[in-house]
Parts: sequence; C-alpha cells; structure tokens
Amino acid sequence: MIQTKGKLTANSSLLTANDYWIGITMLVFGNIGFSLKAITIKLMYRFQVDSVSVLGLRMLFSLPIFIVALLWLRREKNYQALSNLDILKTMGLGILSYYVSSILDFWGLQFVSAGVERLILFTYPTIVLVISALFLHKKIKRYQVFALFITYAGVVLAFVAEHGLGVQKNFLLGSLLVFICAMTYAIYVVSTGEMVQRVGSARFTSVAMIGATIPSLVHNYFSNRFNLFHFSPEVYKLTVWLVLGSTVIPIFLIVEGIRRVGSTTSALIGFIGPVSTIFFADIFLGEQATGLQIIGTIIVIYGIYTVSRRSY
Repeated sequence: MIQTKGKLTANSSLLTANDYWIGITMLVFGNIGFSLKAITIKLMYRFQVDSVSVLGLRMLFSLPIFIVALLWLRREKNYQALSNLDILKTMGLGILSYYVSSILDFWGLQFVSAGVERLILFTYPTIVLVISALFLHKKIKRYQVFALFITYAGVVLAFVAEHGLGVQKNFLLGSLLVFICAMTYAIYVVSTGEMVQRVGSARFTSVAMIGATIPSLVHNYFSNRFNLFHFSPEVYKLTVWLVLGSTVIPIFLIVEGIRRVGSTTSALIGFIGPVSTIFFADIFLGEQATGLQIIGTIIVIYGIYTVSRRSY
C-alpha cells in the first residue's frame, strides 16, 4: 500500500484513508465469518446430513439472495449489461470456486478437524505464488522459497498433532481433498482480479454464485434425487447461518474488501482465519488444540506472511 498526499492506492485505484479502513474492517469480519463455515458444516454432519446435501442446501438457500442482488444492481443509474462472454467467464469462475472447491472442502471435512481444514486452506497464497511463477512468469524470490518450506513444515507439524489426538479414518484422504480445494481456490484468486475490477464486486459475486448453484443442484439431484427437506429443524437453522453468516455476507465483504485495499493486504488480514477457527472449534465442537497444533499454526501463519509481504 502506497501513501500519496493523504490518500492510499491499491491495485492502481486511488482510495481515501476512510475507504481503506472500511475495507480492512470488511476483511476482518468476512474472514471470521468464513472461519465459522467449517464449524457449521461439522455441526450439520452430526445430524446425519451428507456433504452433497449440505452443499445443495447452502446453494439453494443462497440463490434468492443473489438473484435479488442482481435485480437491485440493475436499478443503478449507470448500469451496463454484461456481455455474454463476461457472464460465461464469471459463471465459470463461480463454478470453480463455489462448486468445485466447496464440494472438495465439504468432502474433506468428513475426515479432518475444522482447525486442520482451515490451516490447509490457508496455504493457498503459496499455491498462488507457484501458479504465478509457472504461468505468469513471475520470479520467486529466495525469501519466498524459504517461506514455502516454513509453511509446509508447519502444516506437517499440525498433521502430527492431529494424529496425536487419535487416529482418524481417512485422515490423509481428507487432507488431500482440502489441499486440492486450496489449489482450485488459488486458481480462482489468480483469475478474478481483472474481472472483479471491470464487472464490479457485487455483480461478479452474484453471477458467480448463481453459476455455481446449477451444478450443485444437478449433483444433488443425481446423488439423492433432491431430497433436501426431510432433515430436523436444527439442520435448517444451521443452514440459515451457513448461508448468511458464512457465505453471503462474508463473500460480499471479502470481495469488496479486496477491491478497496488490494490482494496483498487482504492476504495478510486472512491470518485471522485459522486462529479464529481454532478458537471457535474449541467452543462449538470441543476440538481442543494441542500445543503442537498451535505451534504448527503459528509457523504456517509466519510462512504465509513471508510469502505475502512485499517491498514498498
């Protein structure tokens, strides 16, 4: 972030200091909301809800909100309709992130704790770094190579601590699924910057989520014939929180926050995610973090910080 005559610039856009701190606040609350997603899903699993149904409920209950958001945006004075190509690109990115990444994450959560899931997902900036080096020809610096080593050493340490809590069925499979989720999300992050700036954060998010709803509901139909309305009332209460507190509101907050402060600052604020997940998992799931897990988490956070920092 560069300070220029009382104003701040991020991603080549001139922002006031007030805009900047509003963006910071949005990112803090957005990341905390997202950190509760894994905990909410684990609570839903306790009511014998399968992962495909969880995703179906999440997308189905979210759909009306994003449709209303799009209709509201059409009322803007300078509204310009998206081209068919922009719609297809945005929906494709939505499918990648909110369907492919989500179902991989939901599958993985069946086998790993919420804390470990969030820690693995948190490594996505290192994957962004590698993707940028391989496909965008950005050179990886020496300190970043060191940071990659540190980050994954911390993840391994957290894995050791997780097994110390007791052998979990298919733990490695669950970890692999979550890591692939982190990979697909990293591809999404690399691909969204220009589109969000051009399309607008609210419209981009709405179109992306609507696009992701289609394969989610198709998957649900072939998996369980769309049998989503036979669960206990507690499941639907959790679904409302999953939709509002851990999906809709955090998505808008984070996308708009990134637009205001830039992706680098956003990545740094994301450090609150795994920490808050460990805290809330202890409260709501009884997943008590061991000392080794906490050390592993601190190491991962340091590694991600080192990867994300820039020289200004």
